[in-house]
This record gives sequence, structure tokens and C-alpha cells, in this order.
Amino acid sequence: MAPIRRGGARLWSDAMNEVELAALMLAAAMLLGIALALAIWRARRPVTSPPALRAPRETHRLKLPRRAPEVAEIEIAPSRLARVSGKAPLEPPREPMLDRAFAAETPVEGIAEPIATEAASQTIRAEVEKVAAEAFVDAGAAAVTLHLVPQIPPRDAISTNSWLGGRPRLATGMAWPLIDGQPADFLAQIGCADLPRNLWGGLGPRHGALAIFIHRHRPDVRVLHVGEPGAPLAPPYALNLGEGWFGPYGDLAGGDLASFAVRAFPQWPVDLVEANAADPLPSGMADGLDTHGYDIADPAFHPFDWGSLTAMAAILESRLGRLLTEPAADCGAASADAIERCVAINREARERAAEIVGIIHDSAVRDPFSPGDATAVMAALHAIPWATIARKTSADGSETFELETLPLTTHRADADLWVRDYRTMLFDRAKHAWCADPANLSAPARAYFEPLWQRLAMREMASVGGERDGEPILLALPTSGLMSRRFGDDRTLLVTIAGADLAIGDFAKARAQLVR
Repeated sequence: MAPIRRGGARLWSDAMNEVELAALMLAAAMLLGIALALAIWRARRPVTSPPALRAPRETHRLKLPRRAPEVAEIEIAPSRLARVSGKAPLEPPREPMLDRAFAAETPVEGIAEPIATEAASQTIRAEVEKVAAEAFVDAGAAAVTLHLVPQIPPRDAISTNSWLGGRPRLATGMAWPLIDGQPADFLAQIGCADLPRNLWGGLGPRHGALAIFIHRHRPDVRVLHVGEPGAPLAPPYALNLGEGWFGPYGDLAGGDLASFAVRAFPQWPVDLVEANAADPLPSGMADGLDTHGYDIADPAFHPFDWGSLTAMAAILESRLGRLLTEPAADCGAASADAIERCVAINREARERAAEIVGIIHDSAVRDPFSPGDATAVMAALHAIPWATIARKTSADGSETFELETLPLTTHRADADLWVRDYRTMLFDRAKHAWCADPANLSAPARAYFEPLWQRLAMREMASVGGERDGEPILLALPTSGLMSRRFGDDRTLLVTIAGADLAIGDFAKARAQLVR
């Protein structure tokens, strides 16, 4: 019996194994069928749009930082983009031509070389010149010329914006301009804020000032636009007599009177007064010293400082030798008695005048100047007579020679010893002293000289505006005894500039020429 039990258990075990295998196979077949059915259903299902996103609730709103996060720049070459997109690489946009030209003319900090090419710069310059020339021509009907009228007397030297001669007021730190390595000669400074809108056809700056300089020996100019004028700047050179454009009035320009000229250009404040652009430019040195008789004992002609008084003494001393102190052939048919009297008068005059000259030189080195002392000197000179043999022509044409006596301080056209030379010297020194401070002259002296200077100014008027050969005129400055300027053989200096350069404020190419 025992063996039969063991055999039956084995048969039961084999039967259960077969049942389990069949169940597993059935389960696998069912799972495969379910997967296949699911796949067929998903393939045949209609496509629907995704549901709209719900707006986040207010209570869960994200708080973004105020500062944008820094994103590293990624540079992708155009060739790589072309490979990705399948298109040709894009060309970078071209810069506007005007900007390129401006960059070529105006260096920018941080940029080593100009951006524009030379060809682009020339093209833009030609366009600017064309537009500026058209604007200047179109404004011709409304063009104006400004006369630079000297203020006589000056109103307020501190607030003066425009002047001729003297010292410029450059910007702080700006150096005195050089031409060929030599300090230039200062001509004028013009306040741009006072220029009318239609001057130069509306071109040029209307702020700051224009300071105009010239080479000391030839017509070559430098024009500076000063944004903020600073303190007056003294010339860095000494003005030698007869050098360059320096030309004091009359006989002071040469001869033995040249040493008495003040070696400087007086500073004259000017008003900018509109005039007709068609008016001719002034030219020529006016002869303002009249020739009728006068006497320098008049307070208007008195010396006003030691410089003018010692100069007077030196001129008188050098002319005393012209007194007739010995009989001479030029006495003509004058009687011997007249000649003898003339010689005696002049000998005494020379001795007395020499004594006064000595007193002046001694006092100049030890005493302060006093107008009262000058008055006393002039009165003493007036009391000294001098004599001359005057030639007279009668109505029938015959000539006679007569003895005439005059005070040593009297001038007459046909009888002058030294007085005219003294007044020429006084004219020059008085204008320099007056320009420094009108109070340097007495009331009688101002009453005489100021009207004289006004008449000279009207005939020697500088101007701004108009045009020459199609170019705007920055300054027209004639030869002037008032300004101690002489241009060639009494010509006028013209400073011009191209309209395009004036339009962009480039004064480096301003030109100068001498015209009649």
C-alpha cells in the first residue's frame, strides 16, 4: 500500500502543474488582447483641443523680482544661423551716412578711429556746403551788416561783449594761438549773443564769442569760438615799432617821432549797429587833426601824466635847434634890423625853454605828477615868444618878408616850430590813457578829443556781415589811426569763411585778404 500512495501523489502533482501553466497562458492572452484593444481605440479617437489654462488665483499670484535677471549674451554667427534655418545670412544694417560723416568730424571718447570713410565725409561736406550756400543766398534779401561803432565815451567796460584791440578773453586754460610757431596778433572779439538772427543768413553760433587773430607779418588768421570767455589775457610778446600791422597815427609811424608812439593797440569797446548790407566798406585813414591855428596852452592840450609831459619836453628840446639864431640866406629880402631882432628873440627863447625842459626832467624823477604843475609849465612856455621871418605875397604878386613873433605854444599853418608834433604825440597817448580809464583825461581834454575820435570812427568803421566772393564776412577792419592799425598801403583787412564751415562752426579754414 505504501508504494501505491507515493505513485498517486506524483500523478496529482503533475496534474496541478499542467493546470497552472494553462492558467498563466490564458492570463497572458487576455492581457495581450486588452493592450491591443486599447491601442486600436487610441488610434481611432478624435483629436480635441487642450483645455484652457486657468488663471491663477489672486492668493497664489507670483511675485517677480523688480530687477530683470541678467542673461548672458550668446553670440551666434550668421553662418550658423544660415545652416539651421536654411537661408542666406543676413547683412548687418548700414549706418546712416550723416551719422558716419559726423563721427568722422567729431571724435568720441572710447573710439580709436573715425567710423566714416574719406569718401563719405567728402560727400556729406559737399551736401552741407550746398545747403549752406543756398541758405546764404536765399537770405540775401534780408542780409545785414553790422558796424562796430566805438563807444565814445564807453558805458561799462566790465559788461562789454565786443571790442577791437587790447586783450582777448579766452576760455580758462585756452592758450594764446600760434601761427607758424609765433604768437598771433589779436584783432577783435565779437559777442555772438548780440548778433542778429539773420546775420550771415542765419549761420554761425549765437553764443559765446569769436576771437580773431592774425599773423604779425602776413594776412593769415586764426578764429576761435570761445564758449565761456574768461579773464583778459595779455599778449605774450613785445610790440616792436614798425612791426607787422602796427601803424600809429600820422608822423608817429616813422621819423624821429616814432619813438614817442605807444607800442600797443588800444582796446575800444564797440556797439554792433545794423547797417545796410549794400553800404561800401570803409577804407583809408582819416586826417582828423585839423590845421587851423591853435594854442596848446589851452587846458585841452595839457599833459596829463609824466609820460606825456616828459615826451613834450623831449620834442621841444629837439626842435629848439630850428630856431633862427643866426642870420641865414632864407631870410630873403628882410631888412637887417628885422633879422637882428629875430635872432635876438630866438636866442632868448631857446635859453628860457631849455631851462624849463631841465626842470621837467629833474622833477619827473623825484616828484609825483600834478596837473597843477603841468598847467604852470604850459603857462611858462606860453610866455616865451619866438620869432620868424614870414614871406608874404601881395595882390600884385610881389613878395615881402616881415618879422613875426608868436608864443612858443602857438601853432599856425605857415609858422610852426614844434606844436603840431606835440599834439600828434598827445593824440596817441591820450587815446591809450582814455581807453584804460576816461578819468585819466581832464574834462577839457575829453571835450576836445572825444568828438575828434567820433569823427575818425565814422570814417574808419569796422564791420561784420555781408559777403565777399560768395563767402560770409566775419570781420572787415580798415586801416585806422584810431586803432593804430595799418594794412599795407591803407587797405582793409577782410576775414571770410565758407558758408558750410560757418554752418557747422568750423573756423579752422577762415581766410584773410587785403582789399581796397
